Amino acid sequence: MSDNSEKWDEICFLLSENIKQSSSEKDFENQVVRAIEVLGWREFKNEIERQPVVQLGREGTLRPDLIVYGQDRKCLIVVEVKKPAEDIKRDYIIGQLRSYMRQMKSDFGFLIGSDFRVFYDGQLNPHTDPILLEKIDFEKQSSKGVNFVKIFNKTSLEENKYQEYLKNKLHKFNKQREVNALVQQLISFETKQKVIGYLRNEFPDTDDETFSEALQRIQIEISKYDEIKDPTATAEKQGRTPQKKIVPTQAQKAVHKSLENLTELENIANIQFESRLEIRLRHIFGVLYFMTKGSDFPTATHQTLKLFPEVQDYQTISDKCARGFAGNVETFISWFSSGQMLNQLHSKFNLSDHDYQIFKKLLEK
Repeated sequence: MSDNSEKWDEICFLLSENIKQSSSEKDFENQVVRAIEVLGWREFKNEIERQPVVQLGREGTLRPDLIVYGQDRKCLIVVEVKKPAEDIKRDYIIGQLRSYMRQMKSDFGFLIGSDFRVFYDGQLNPHTDPILLEKIDFEKQSSKGVNFVKIFNKTSLEENKYQEYLKNKLHKFNKQREVNALVQQLISFETKQKVIGYLRNEFPDTDDETFSEALQRIQIEISKYDEIKDPTATAEKQGRTPQKKIVPTQAQKAVHKSLENLTELENIANIQFESRLEIRLRHIFGVLYFMTKGSDFPTATHQTLKLFPEVQDYQTISDKCARGFAGNVETFISWFSSGQMLNQLHSKFNLSDHDYQIFKKLLEK
């Protein structure tokens, strides 16, 4: 067994095996001090200081749990200690550690509780918050734990032998942020609209009405992999009896849609009408929506066209409002300006109460 491996096993013993759930935070802090001493620092040499008072301005103060000092009393590590039973993922706990690190100008921070977390906030950090470099469970012979001892023992840290480790961690962290940002773009409403637009271009000989109706019979979904779950399988895995799947009505679907974290524009493109003419009603709703925002009829029609990439021709949207509903553009605008639009919609399309309320909410804002 290597020296680093033995030291990590001792840290696991001190911070996990030798800890009772009923232990106080003070008792656990004593064990944390012993664990840091395994890494090479000594409390009796004043290299480890407990709860120093850090002055903030004239009246404010901070009291970090532990400070680990290097040469010339430079703060190397700020340590925040929480009882193992406490949830250390909570934002305010990480916020505490961040404040302490900033005030002490410390590059590294340890958050120690049910597991061991290492944060970095030095000059190489391009982000506003400290970066979580490592989360290590207290398991003996853990490769992450052994490597932690190798990188963060007193000699290595004071001699800056962690540079290559830090460079690799920052590269992975930044790459993951790029991947996450791209995932959000891929699953966005805008991307879905582009996919529909691409499909529309693949069938140029199909008229807009036919393509729109066909589109209502398929589902186009781009989701994060971990969001696609089988609720029945999950329930069985957890030993629960799966609930019978309830198929919502069209009205319930519309209510559900309004409760989701959708933008207003997404709601327009996906709004659920009970009428068999729901595609036409969506187009009219879109034009009215933009007119209520101050757009004139041509601008509102062009803006609505962008929400429905399956429709290729501006005239299709215009005709739904004018020739197919009001008779002409002037009458449509007149109904909107005079407040007659809601009654005209109700009369023309024999709106159900559900569909009537959707237009009423829009037009009576």
